[in-house]
Amino acid sequence: MRLPGGRIVPEAALTWRTSTSGGPGGQHANRTASRVELIVRIADLPLEPREVALVYERLANRVTGAGELVTGCSDTRDQHRNKRIAERRMEQLIAEALRTHRHRIPTRPGTGAKLRRRETKQHTANRKRSRRRDWSSDDE
Repeated sequence: MRLPGGRIVPEAALTWRTSTSGGPGGQHANRTASRVELIVRIADLPLEPREVALVYERLANRVTGAGELVTGCSDTRDQHRNKRIAERRMEQLIAEALRTHRHRIPTRPGTGAKLRRRETKQHTANRKRSRRRDWSSDDE
């Protein structure tokens, strides 16, 4: 498994658990352990201490009490394909948790934007003015 920055997670750090998949499928689904769970101890990941803290913070709902990150897959009927999918999901989870978000620097509207806004407001005002009834010329 690969982490951002080209770091590779050792195979010994990964624990695989299989079980039968739910849903329809007849006898095959009831007898074949095609569902896969991938379990990774966060302490075994090749991460810096601040990155470990980020993973704990951002993936808190997926981390067990033992400090393990768990993801599963039962998308296909093939255990090997499910393993590859689960591994990709784990890579994406960790990569997303480690991604630093750039904050937008607030800016002022440009001159063109201000001009367009004023023109739109003037156009709306003129349209409403043209709908108005002229009360001064009414003869009763």
